[in-house]
Amino acid sequence: MKSLKGKVILVTGANGFIGSHLTRKLLGEGAQVHVFLKKDTNQFRIQDIINELTLWYGDLKDYQSLCSCIRHSRPQIIFHLAALINVNRIPELIEPMIDINIKGTLNILRGVIEEKIDLECFINTGSSEEYGNGLVPFNENQREIPVSPYSASKVATTYFCQMLQKSIGLPIITLRPFLVYGPGQDTHMFIPSLIQHCLEGKDFPMTEGDQTREFNYIDDTVNAYTLAAISRNAIGEVINIGNGIEYSVKAVAEKIVHIMGDPIRLLVGALPKRPGETKHFFCSNEKVKKLLGWSSKISLDEGLSRTINWYRDFFKRYGPGFQNCFPIKHTLA
Repeated sequence: MKSLKGKVILVTGANGFIGSHLTRKLLGEGAQVHVFLKKDTNQFRIQDIINELTLWYGDLKDYQSLCSCIRHSRPQIIFHLAALINVNRIPELIEPMIDINIKGTLNILRGVIEEKIDLECFINTGSSEEYGNGLVPFNENQREIPVSPYSASKVATTYFCQMLQKSIGLPIITLRPFLVYGPGQDTHMFIPSLIQHCLEGKDFPMTEGDQTREFNYIDDTVNAYTLAAISRNAIGEVINIGNGIEYSVKAVAEKIVHIMGDPIRLLVGALPKRPGETKHFFCSNEKVKKLLGWSSKISLDEGLSRTINWYRDFFKRYGPGFQNCFPIKHTLA
């Protein structure tokens, strides 16, 4: 099996949830890791490994800073995870989504082309949100139904990447991760938010919780990223990354509270569902099994236990309000 040891790798969004875990794994595999960050970004997740990384500062919207990074680092593999993430369905988000998510991605690829980088693989991060309220299980061949500026920007980026792969042979793969959770996730997200409520002894308001989702532990998702980088038969493909196992939100909430010793009440039905919220949301994973030989290894119970233990330790060190350690809500670029 091919290895990433010694490979020169560039990661965008290394300070984000998935990106920080991926960066740690790449270091663990012996890669030479360069990261491209905004100067004013929160580096909390990678602070302890910062001296093991080569840092480049700039902005996805600034081609010159990106090009300088690419010219001097000359990466063999690029993992692109930086993005503006906000699933609100408001027109005001259209322009920033175009500038950061679409043009930002194209700026990186333009730099690769103009600097004549001998690239082995470019991993583009798509989103499960691209499927919108389509039929489940979502598969890569069905038509995308974007319902927000964010999901529309991800669909557009996916198509631009496919165009560049087919027209000039850039070695691009697009991965669509499905509902990832684990240590270090922003505390406004469902699972860490509930864990925080349990740690602080505060009852948790939620919807009826009958909507279903799949939940993927971060280590499994990161393993898919590294497998994609060494899988030549995946070049040009769009691939779902998910276990495809469906759970109701209420059942997962009850499981978390039970694992933590039932310290609070779930206020089921206290919140309304979001307008237009998708009832069922899970993927077909036949393609990732076939092309990458990937399958999830961490069960929901094991993943939740690991996540809860991490937040318990974090809470002991930082106390109430520990969520302030994490990056600003929605922005992982």
